[in-house]
Amino acid sequence: MNREELPYISQCGFCENGLLRFMRCAECDSVSAVCDECELIWQDLEEVSSDRFCPSSSAYPACPNCDATASEWTALDYQEVEDEELSEFIAGDSV
Repeated sequence: MNREELPYISQCGFCENGLLRFMRCAECDSVSAVCDECELIWQDLEEVSSDRFCPSSSAYPACPNCDATASEWTALDYQEVEDEELSEFIAGDSV
């Protein structure tokens, strides 16, 4: 695996251009799915992994878990996804 490749959950059902990445809110440490193109956010990883057309929970930078609006987000790598026990939601990886 290339160091720049990151896991994703699915293609975004809203914009159909981006990928839903595992992202962590710096304020509350929660993990959500964030589209790397249109920046919509899904709080429920299980729901969006089974139905990529389900409604989003929020839009960047507003965290759907803690309502922080100035929060920084970081993308999770494979090890971090594994540590969070979310590996079952990985659909693939890309740069």
